[in-house]
Amino acid sequence: MGTSSYNAADISQARQTIGAEAGKFGSVGDGIPQNVDAGMFGTLANSAAVAQAVSALCSSLRTEYTKAETLVGAIERALDSNLTNSTAYRTEQQAVVPDTEGLR
Repeated sequence: MGTSSYNAADISQARQTIGAEAGKFGSVGDGIPQNVDAGMFGTLANSAAVAQAVSALCSSLRTEYTKAETLVGAIERALDSNLTNSTAYRTEQQAVVPDTEGLR
């Protein structure tokens, strides 16, 4: 089985950057209105229909921003897990391989 090498510092930096961005998706969605008032579109006969369509669009946008926040959070957790597992593996390998430096 081949081995892979990772730059832990870069992965950690990416995890921190991604983690800082995750909440921004949710906060964008929080600013989208729940319902749009038909009065925004004047007194036209179709104002209520337009308001309903815009409300449905807003609902979809909030849903998508919530999904994005969840997905970005999952990416952060995956990177964190990778770092944790890599660190544990290196620690385990160091315990198994004796230090032969002093024998030379």
